[in-house]
Amino acid sequence: MTEEVQSLSTSALAKKLGKTSRQMFAELEALGWIVREEEQWKLTAKGRFEGGDYRESKRFGTYVVWPASVIQHRALVNPDSQLLSATALGKQLGYSAVQVNRLFNELGWIEPHIKGWRLTKTGTHVGGRQAEDARTGVPYVLWPDTVVEHPALLQVIASLAVPETMEKEISCLDGHRVASAGMQQIDNWLYYAGVVHACGRRLPTDEEAYSDFYIPSAHLYIEYWDEQGSAGYLAEKMRRKELYQRYELRVIELSADELEEIDDVLARRLLKLGIDTL
Repeated sequence: MTEEVQSLSTSALAKKLGKTSRQMFAELEALGWIVREEEQWKLTAKGRFEGGDYRESKRFGTYVVWPASVIQHRALVNPDSQLLSATALGKQLGYSAVQVNRLFNELGWIEPHIKGWRLTKTGTHVGGRQAEDARTGVPYVLWPDTVVEHPALLQVIASLAVPETMEKEISCLDGHRVASAGMQQIDNWLYYAGVVHACGRRLPTDEEAYSDFYIPSAHLYIEYWDEQGSAGYLAEKMRRKELYQRYELRVIELSADELEEIDDVLARRLLKLGIDTL
């Protein structure tokens, strides 16, 4: 057989594997075998290692070809077999899929896209692979199981942990300092959800009082009520509650129990008030 017969264009390779050309190019790009430059697909060093080469055609110009043996390559035959969804990774890390995607978004590995998530170039470097729901077309990303050991991810996860010995103030990921672990959880959630917020903002009232959180775009306050507080704390809680009612200020109140379902509870309440989250 001639060399040309033994080589397959990317479109021919897609047909052999029962995929669309668009899907095939996306997979090869996610694997790091090819890259898009100036409206053309170029081989990477990894792609050349896998046997990729170039061919010239009067009709198509320069294009990438692959050896016929690449049809048996494990990454192409079943590229998802060793990859995990955000849900699966969340079970390993102790987070929900929503929280995992927000963590990866903060790291710059993915970015929001309508109802789903798109892989970034940085995410490709850590092994992410773009996928989409076959029924809805919503994009999502799959990951190798080794991603849970990535130093950048481990550092962020460590910063989320509540210290065993509580200081008077606790640092949050965005630099805010708050008074309790519950407030830290809310602040970090708002940060990952892409909601601009302030801490300790004075209420626009004659009496001096300060909110836990304030979202300026919606003139909305968030209060976290810890039922384990001291008598003085409970008295201040009731005073602020009365101020919110008297001045008709918009406020979301959260209890410690609700923090266990913060992804659903807070996102739902914010959405009712016209605030979308990542």
